[in-house]
Amino acid sequence: MKNPAGPTPDTVQANILAVQIIQGDEETMLTLPAADAAAFVAALLRHSGSTPGHATIVADHLVENSRLGIHSHGLIRVPQYIKEIRAGEIDPRARPRRIRTRQAVTWVSGNAGFGLLGGIYAARQAVLAAQKHGIGLVIANQLGHTGRLGAYAELVAAQRCVALVFGTGPPRGHMVAPFGGVEGRLSTNPIAFAVPNGPTPVVADFSTSQLPEGKVRSARNRGQRLPEGVLQDAAGHPTVDPAALYGRRRGTLLPLGGAISGHKGYALAILVEAMATLLAGDQIDDASRSGFNLTILAIATKPGFDRATGRMVAYLRSARPADPRRPVLVPGDPERLARERHFVEVDRPTWSEIEAIARQLAVETPSVA
Repeated sequence: MKNPAGPTPDTVQANILAVQIIQGDEETMLTLPAADAAAFVAALLRHSGSTPGHATIVADHLVENSRLGIHSHGLIRVPQYIKEIRAGEIDPRARPRRIRTRQAVTWVSGNAGFGLLGGIYAARQAVLAAQKHGIGLVIANQLGHTGRLGAYAELVAAQRCVALVFGTGPPRGHMVAPFGGVEGRLSTNPIAFAVPNGPTPVVADFSTSQLPEGKVRSARNRGQRLPEGVLQDAAGHPTVDPAALYGRRRGTLLPLGGAISGHKGYALAILVEAMATLLAGDQIDDASRSGFNLTILAIATKPGFDRATGRMVAYLRSARPADPRRPVLVPGDPERLARERHFVEVDRPTWSEIEAIARQLAVETPSVA
């Protein structure tokens, strides 16, 4: 009997690789081995006051993002984190701590430390609560930049829990206009989820704005223009110039859906504010806030759930593609194959900033190609 589940994992991987070759980025980037990049970034963080353990965790997270091609949350964040350490906005030695717990709900403070450490701690606390109560909700604030939320969703899914993750930032990062507005009132307010599926969970991570800020920054650094319908200047006029987001009179990103369906992205962004800012007891317009907020929901699953997910995934992938060269995928497929790469890419302006920091800290810089 023919297997109704659709293409095999090997076939899907081969198809994904073909798609990546077809869609390959023609922009020239500097490259270096991932292991060299991780050791280098960890050394920079240690010389900036971080503990060795913290430095390794943060470096691995950033390098992994670059390896996956998620440049908005990769090496481009290294200068930002070190500047924030020097400005006293991040305590590189701080550890997150649990403030209080009420049944399945836990509140966590990041103690102004690296947001990545707080995210990992929150994910683990959510799983522990879900294993005890069937559901676990962790609400964390006073975090540094929280990085790629999908990483925390993956940690939860690896423990056979469905994960939902919400992230918000302080008012200084309000670069997204409400639908119909021309002034920033929201962060990019990402949402991530992960559904257990053995070693290959279904994972999605997306901003509720048309683009995450990091992708705009990366486009600026690489001299690229943005797609239409992403950004408006300070007067509310559409623009494709990423520099408009960083001028003295700052432009704003549009909500996910743009000028036509942006009310949907706007609504999702409000949900994220409720989940991550208001449930933490913070106020969206409190200018004294400097940290990021994160909420993680873990839902325990019963035995056999992975098989049901696998069947769903196979059914989705089995759809006839509109373009035979581009197979139907599920969230997480492209990133999964990218993990086989052993190198990372970085744009030249970012690398120049990192090199300057390395000279200041007397850290040897690895070679790039």
